[in-house]
Amino acid sequence: MKIIIALLFLAAPMRGFADEGVTLSVTVTNIPGAQGTILIGLYESAGSFTDRPLEVSPKVAVTSTDDLTAKIENVKPGTYAIAVIQDLNGNGKLDRNFLGMPKEPLAFSVIKEIPRGKPDFAACSFEVKDKDVAMTIPLTVK
Repeated sequence: MKIIIALLFLAAPMRGFADEGVTLSVTVTNIPGAQGTILIGLYESAGSFTDRPLEVSPKVAVTSTDDLTAKIENVKPGTYAIAVIQDLNGNGKLDRNFLGMPKEPLAFSVIKEIPRGKPDFAACSFEVKDKDVAMTIPLTVK
């Protein structure tokens, strides 16, 4: 019996070690139509922001205009930003008109207004520490 209890105590730190981060829950609201795919790009630096999302970034098919929640597991502590696009035509990127204005719904973490041009990573960034993070991001149609 003592051996089993000792093994349980030894195994406890190993279970905690497997959880390398927290869960980031992103709820996308204001979805204008039931078409395309929601691309939730998670970025960890200004250099990658809006260009190279982390591989854990979810892509969710839009089947209704109801709010959509995606979870990103094991996010390590650090500074992140999110860009959300409703990819209407399935090409995997934000389409723009001849003036460079977005043709598809989009949004960013933290900021509510879509600026002219690319927003700064710092303006959109948030901290992930040791607790799960939940955020709501409403899409904007420009």
